[in-house]
Amino acid sequence: MRAFALFVALLGGSLVVAAVLTYPAWWLVSLISIEPVHRVMHRIAMLLALIGLVVLTRRLGLSDKESLGYGLPRPRFLKQMGVGFVCGVGLMFPLTALLLGLDIREVKPDFDGAWLGLIVSGLLTGLTVAFIEETFFRGVLFTAVSRTSGAAAAIIAPSVLYASLHFLGGKLRVPPEEVSWVHGFEVLSKLFERYVEPLTFADSFVALTMLGVLFALVRLRTGAIAGCIGLHAAGVAFIAVLRQATRVNPEAEMAMLVGSYDGVIGWAALVWFTMIAAAFIVWNRVFSGRRREA
Repeated sequence: MRAFALFVALLGGSLVVAAVLTYPAWWLVSLISIEPVHRVMHRIAMLLALIGLVVLTRRLGLSDKESLGYGLPRPRFLKQMGVGFVCGVGLMFPLTALLLGLDIREVKPDFDGAWLGLIVSGLLTGLTVAFIEETFFRGVLFTAVSRTSGAAAAIIAPSVLYASLHFLGGKLRVPPEEVSWVHGFEVLSKLFERYVEPLTFADSFVALTMLGVLFALVRLRTGAIAGCIGLHAAGVAFIAVLRQATRVNPEAEMAMLVGSYDGVIGWAALVWFTMIAAAFIVWNRVFSGRRREA
């Protein structure tokens, strides 16, 4: 797990250095535009992490296409991504139907019915998020961990990290005239404020971990991240559209089935993702057995 520890240390180190640089960076940015101090800190951390990831992946020999998960020929990669997207729609549609059917989520009273714009925006968001996150979690990190610790560790460890990062906070509102060196560290401390009460998001955390496991199983089976990108993009798009067009109905009898994180990913999602992952494992074993017999 040395490789995994290196990547986690890189992410942690980027946050600490970003906290140190927040005030001077905010001051420079304020010459053009006044931005919330937490936004400046987050952008610095992402930039530092990106630079660090480029350097680390090269030093570990993970910068080639195969290690990144892009080793397939383009036509095959695009085909797998398309199949993954269709499967992602199939994955999210029953969950969405369940939430709407049980009145756990309901259409917002002020929703204007602009579905086309929402769907296009959701697709763009889904593809962007999917390419970035899958390249890191099921691309670089999966390869790094699998080479040193085996497939099981490569499935579980990145999935836990994937879920963990969804619950970082860090918003801090400070009057511009009061911003100082200390506020970068205040933002840093607020990043983990949700973890003070971890049980409040335990359902969403476990569900997201299981979703990461499902993505990793697809990565292991196909040898690339194309299918993962398709699945991920469809999921993000569905959730983006749902959150814009509908709202959680707290009076619904089964409202506890959705998590507090986004009002979609909760206990119901955990059960569904687990069933799909189990079915995928069984199908993969049967398919592999038949292929060996042939």
